[in-house]
Amino acid sequence: MRRLAYLFERFPAFTKTFCAREVAELYRQNLRVPVFSIRRPNDDRPLNIPLNGVDIRYLPDSNGLRFKVLTRLAAQRFSHTWNPKQDPRDKHRFHEAIHLGPVLEKEGITALHAHFAGMATRTAWWTKRLFGIPYSFTGHANDIFVEKRDQRLPLGQLIQDAEFVATETDFSTQYLQLKFPESAGKIHRVYNGLDLDPFRQADPEAGSLEMLAIGRLIPKKGFDGLVRACNMLVSKGLQLRCRIVGAGPEHVPLRQLIDQFALSKFVELTGPKAQPEIVELLAQSNLFVFPAVEDGSGDRDNLPTVIIEAMASGLPVIATGLGGIGEIVTHQANGLIVPEGDADALADAIAFLAEHADLRKRYGQNGLAVVKEKFRAETTVKGLIELFQRYFGE
Repeated sequence: MRRLAYLFERFPAFTKTFCAREVAELYRQNLRVPVFSIRRPNDDRPLNIPLNGVDIRYLPDSNGLRFKVLTRLAAQRFSHTWNPKQDPRDKHRFHEAIHLGPVLEKEGITALHAHFAGMATRTAWWTKRLFGIPYSFTGHANDIFVEKRDQRLPLGQLIQDAEFVATETDFSTQYLQLKFPESAGKIHRVYNGLDLDPFRQADPEAGSLEMLAIGRLIPKKGFDGLVRACNMLVSKGLQLRCRIVGAGPEHVPLRQLIDQFALSKFVELTGPKAQPEIVELLAQSNLFVFPAVEDGSGDRDNLPTVIIEAMASGLPVIATGLGGIGEIVTHQANGLIVPEGDADALADAIAFLAEHADLRKRYGQNGLAVVKEKFRAETTVKGLIELFQRYFGE
């Protein structure tokens, strides 16, 4: 097989622990890929993901004077390929590729895999264009569902020129295959996997209702609908606590909504939490809620890792059926599916499970069984390695 390296925009990233888990599992399965990261992380490394032995290299800051001078000099040999005066878009990706290509060639790296159809994949595209090094990438949600019309390289071009594309659900696989039929044969589903060992089992039957929701505080997570549902339930006398974990631009509007309904005793915006803290919060809860919606731009979730983590903790789940969520949450088997944007239906589902502790326990057990069967990192990464061998096996 070709010598493979990974390329990320930022590694490891606080909100993308699934990427770190994938790399750690590749190393555990003896595929010790060097990792190149365009930017340095903003946060500490995930504490419960074994990355100590991972070879991580960071590219120089593309805004630094030395980087600009050296890459602009080197760019002269590629002047026939791209003229920044005619089209300045992607100039940073172009210069990153100029820096990265010789580094890869020197180390004998002959293939790249990137995550997200964004910065890293565009840099990989330029690396192929300039140095002939093939690439593949994994697409996720916003990067494939929302077309970035101001980008020089549209999604279709990135897919067409990739050796293969992985994406994390059957839903998104079929979405891309239908949208880009000429590339359908090289688009494959690879679920995000999970190491189950760090997760502690919750007790869904215990005590009063302890709800947990996790995600960036942005419109597509639908957390405003969850606050409204909590208001309906509290006004009817239901004893509950709802913790919403995450940070983002919707923090102030959500805080105002909680204050408007006088829910501060019942609904808490905890801010972001490190992975070990999330593990503890999951274990302390007895219901996980993920009320995702499609936002005004067409952006939506695909299959958020937090749902898999909740089920790995033995929690029942209430969620909308957007994207690939229905591939893990089965209505009345391991959770409840509610219509998106319907706070009344969400409140009814929460009230129903609040009254049926036995169902919470059964749904939690069934969800854990699904995670063990389909979402273990050992299994999902084996599938990814098979794709590397198939497309980079020469």
